[in-house]
Amino acid sequence: MTTTKIIYLLGLICLLASCTPNTVSIHLTNNLNAERQNETIEILIADLPDHWSSKVDKIGIYDPAENAFLISQLIDVNQDGKMDQLIFQPTMAPLSEKTFQLKVQTDKPEVVDYCYSRIVPTRIDDYTWENDRVAFRTYGPAAQALVEEGKKGGIISSGIDCWLKKVNYPVINKWYKASEEEDISYHEDHGEGLDNYHVGISRGAGGLAIKGEDDQYFVSKNFIAHSTLATGPLRTLFQLDYADWEGPQGMIKEQKTISLDYGNNLMKIEVSLQGTDHIVAGISLQENNGSIIDKNNILIFKQDHFDTTLSNVILSPKIHYKGHHEYNPGIKDQNHAFLDLKVIDESLVYYVGFYWSESNQFADHEAWEAHLDDLAIKIENPILININ
Repeated sequence: MTTTKIIYLLGLICLLASCTPNTVSIHLTNNLNAERQNETIEILIADLPDHWSSKVDKIGIYDPAENAFLISQLIDVNQDGKMDQLIFQPTMAPLSEKTFQLKVQTDKPEVVDYCYSRIVPTRIDDYTWENDRVAFRTYGPAAQALVEEGKKGGIISSGIDCWLKKVNYPVINKWYKASEEEDISYHEDHGEGLDNYHVGISRGAGGLAIKGEDDQYFVSKNFIAHSTLATGPLRTLFQLDYADWEGPQGMIKEQKTISLDYGNNLMKIEVSLQGTDHIVAGISLQENNGSIIDKNNILIFKQDHFDTTLSNVILSPKIHYKGHHEYNPGIKDQNHAFLDLKVIDESLVYYVGFYWSESNQFADHEAWEAHLDDLAIKIENPILININ
């Protein structure tokens, strides 16, 4: 082979190499002696090489060990038209390490948006969200206006409502449509579950309050604005803004960012909070027909709920945990178990969810409690991520 040909071939090889995207490996480490699944890994697009961020819509998470792609989801967190996060949910054995790769995935499979949320203007203006296991809703400005104008059908409450599901497929749109078009009430169980949880002016299943003197509790009113940031197979993400509200020592500014991930009974609530360094999250004691279970930063209320068992929970990372207390004057919508929380640098993170016995998601309440104990440990010890 002539020198000219050798130089030509070397040049061609270098050219091809420069056009081939460098392999990006995502190395995960599970330091716990427990299996990990339905935990969401977040990859920042900004941390990836430029040639990947320019083809973000084609990125797939490839598992070399299984020779298969995982389900993944892209999220535009700041809604600027550019994707900010790539998320996926690996399964990891106890005390294990695993490496995934970024690859171009030309044929992405059809997926179901199990994790879904939206405003519901046809039902005043509820905001409702769900995944494959649980569903929730809370109340907006139109519902508040009805009360303030002396009209029927409204509610003033920043409490959180539970929708009890028996099925793993989406029900929000189905239940609202059946109610609006066929007058089929979602307050009755037609085989998929129902909404028979009472919120009223209580904190419901995890709303916030500030405790003042003489057992006075200060709360926000309904959210005044919303922004749906993501729905998809793995996560729904949205923000709720509240009008400034009066606390015991001045005005409070509040914004909630809520995420609910596939396979999880608890949602994550991240709160931007100005005007206080402490706050409480409450579970309504309803008809006082249950028991409070205190596990330090895990607060559970297990109750008899229309011949079933409903178990609400608030879970706090240890850094935000301060204690717990009960306020039970025997007055409707004022009886609560509270988890006391510390606000750090004007921010707060806590988790809210529930288990309903009719869902058959856990063998019994002991299994549910064991799951929560395990979850609390995993929150304190996240899967370690190393991008090469």
